[in-house]
Amino acid sequence: MKCKLRTAAVVVSISLSSLVLVFGGCTKYASQDDLNALERQRQAALSAEQKVQDLEAEKADLERQITQKEQELLDAEDLLKSIRGGENK
Repeated sequence: MKCKLRTAAVVVSISLSSLVLVFGGCTKYASQDDLNALERQRQAALSAEQKVQDLEAEKADLERQITQKEQELLDAEDLLKSIRGGENK
Protein backbone atom coordinates (compact mmCIF):
# COMPACT_ATOMS: atom_id res chain seq x y z
CA MET A 1 0.00 0.00 0.00
CA LYS A 2 2.80 2.43 0.90
CA CYS A 3 4.61 1.50 -2.29
CA LYS A 4 1.56 2.32 -4.42
CA LEU A 5 1.07 5.61 -2.58
CA ARG A 6 4.71 6.54 -3.03
CA THR A 7 4.58 5.61 -6.73
CA ALA A 8 1.44 7.68 -7.20
CA ALA A 9 3.07 10.65 -5.44
CA VAL A 10 6.13 10.41 -7.68
CA VAL A 11 3.97 10.21 -10.81
CA VAL A 12 1.91 13.22 -9.74
CA SER A 13 5.07 15.20 -8.90
CA ILE A 14 6.64 14.43 -12.26
CA SER A 15 3.41 15.32 -14.05
CA LEU A 16 3.11 18.66 -12.25
CA SER A 17 6.77 19.45 -12.89
CA SER A 18 6.32 18.69 -16.57
CA LEU A 19 3.26 20.92 -16.78
CA VAL A 20 5.11 23.78 -15.12
CA LEU A 21 7.99 23.44 -17.57
CA VAL A 22 5.74 23.15 -20.60
CA PHE A 23 3.40 26.01 -19.80
CA GLY A 24 5.53 28.23 -17.61
CA GLY A 25 9.00 27.81 -19.01
CA CYS A 26 8.38 28.24 -22.70
CA THR A 27 7.76 31.60 -24.25
CA LYS A 28 7.47 32.78 -27.78
CA TYR A 29 10.46 35.09 -27.36
CA ALA A 30 14.02 34.54 -26.20
CA SER A 31 15.11 36.18 -22.97
CA GLN A 32 17.85 38.78 -22.88
CA ASP A 33 20.15 36.24 -21.22
CA ASP A 34 19.52 33.83 -24.09
CA LEU A 35 20.26 36.56 -26.63
CA ASN A 36 23.46 37.53 -24.81
CA ALA A 37 24.59 33.91 -24.68
CA LEU A 38 23.83 33.52 -28.38
CA GLU A 39 25.83 36.65 -29.20
CA ARG A 40 28.80 35.40 -27.15
CA GLN A 41 28.68 32.09 -29.02
CA ARG A 42 28.46 33.91 -32.35
CA GLN A 43 31.51 36.00 -31.45
CA ALA A 44 33.39 32.89 -30.33
CA ALA A 45 32.55 31.16 -33.62
CA LEU A 46 33.75 34.17 -35.63
CA SER A 47 36.93 34.29 -33.60
CA ALA A 48 37.54 30.58 -34.16
CA GLU A 49 36.96 30.94 -37.90
CA GLN A 50 39.46 33.82 -38.04
CA LYS A 51 41.99 31.75 -36.08
CA VAL A 52 41.55 28.89 -38.57
CA GLN A 53 42.19 31.25 -41.48
CA ASP A 54 45.27 32.68 -39.78
CA LEU A 55 46.65 29.21 -39.07
CA GLU A 56 45.99 28.06 -42.65
CA ALA A 57 47.87 31.11 -43.96
CA GLU A 58 50.74 30.38 -41.57
CA LYS A 59 50.78 26.73 -42.70
CA ALA A 60 50.94 27.77 -46.36
CA ASP A 61 53.83 30.13 -45.57
CA LEU A 62 55.71 27.40 -43.69
CA GLU A 63 55.18 24.94 -46.54
CA ARG A 64 56.55 27.55 -48.96
CA GLN A 65 59.59 28.02 -46.71
CA ILE A 66 60.14 24.25 -46.58
CA THR A 67 60.09 24.07 -50.37
CA GLN A 68 62.55 26.96 -50.57
CA LYS A 69 64.90 25.39 -48.01
CA GLU A 70 64.74 22.01 -49.78
CA GLN A 71 65.77 23.73 -53.01
CA GLU A 72 68.62 25.50 -51.22
CA LEU A 73 69.74 22.14 -49.82
CA LEU A 74 69.71 20.57 -53.29
CA ASP A 75 71.72 23.49 -54.66
CA ALA A 76 74.25 23.18 -51.82
CA GLU A 77 74.57 19.41 -52.39
CA ASP A 78 75.16 20.01 -56.11
CA LEU A 79 77.81 22.59 -55.28
CA LEU A 80 79.47 20.18 -52.84
CA LYS A 81 79.47 17.41 -55.49
CA SER A 82 81.03 19.72 -58.03
CA ILE A 83 83.70 20.82 -55.56
CA ARG A 84 84.48 17.25 -54.55
CA GLY A 85 84.46 16.19 -58.18
CA GLY A 86 87.05 18.86 -58.96
CA GLU A 87 89.33 17.58 -56.17
CA ASN A 88 89.39 14.05 -57.60
CA LYS A 89 90.69 15.16 -60.97
